[in-house]
Amino acid sequence: GTLGTTGAAVWGTLIAASGAGTYQYVEGVQIVVASGTVDCVITNIGIGGSTGAGVLARGNFPAGGGLVDQFLPAERSGTNGTLSFWMGGAGTAWFKVKYYQAT
Repeated sequence: GTLGTTGAAVWGTLIAASGAGTYQYVEGVQIVVASGTVDCVITNIGIGGSTGAGVLARGNFPAGGGLVDQFLPAERSGTNGTLSFWMGGAGTAWFKVKYYQAT
């Protein structure tokens, strides 16, 4: 996981590219907003952007808000995909991903 801070729209990397022929399997995600009101997204960049296909979690949360989600079965990224976060608004949020890599 990582702590993101923004006063505008920003992207950040949670998990670097997995390598050719390797997928990332996401079993769960967590977003917790520490301050401000922030539009938060966790996404598979190998599949899509901050809206539509590839979005694993999204919401606009005030301080103290957020979400926890579990995927059964695990969600598979695109091959050589990157797991990232996007933030819009002003504030600070924690982003966590439970995942594993496999072919």
